[in-house]
Amino acid sequence: MIAAIIKGKCPKCREGNIYVNKSVFPLGKCMELVDKCPVCGQRIKSKNDNAPGMNYAVSVVVYALGFIIYALIWGINATDNSMIYSFVFATVLVIVLQPWLMRLSKNIYLYLFIKFKNE
Repeated sequence: MIAAIIKGKCPKCREGNIYVNKSVFPLGKCMELVDKCPVCGQRIKSKNDNAPGMNYAVSVVVYALGFIIYALIWGINATDNSMIYSFVFATVLVIVLQPWLMRLSKNIYLYLFIKFKNE
């Protein structure tokens, strides 16, 4: 299940892709969901694209994932005086990973909070 969350697979069959583009590029369309799973036909996108609640939930999960990255990097460098360097590195890392973190947070949201059922 964790591999399916990371890869962005359908929460029901864990085989079909839930995003229109497999890649995060182009960035403007990286969060675009398919209407239905191409493998099992499960509806992925609701009529209102699960917004605005999904947008809020995705923001919270992205914030939590970013915090985990900061905490890990600061924990590694806590023994010396390189806190400024670790802060700059963590900030750059979170900015570069932002599209993937947004997708991962949407995947986590879909797996945890959307009730998938047979149609």
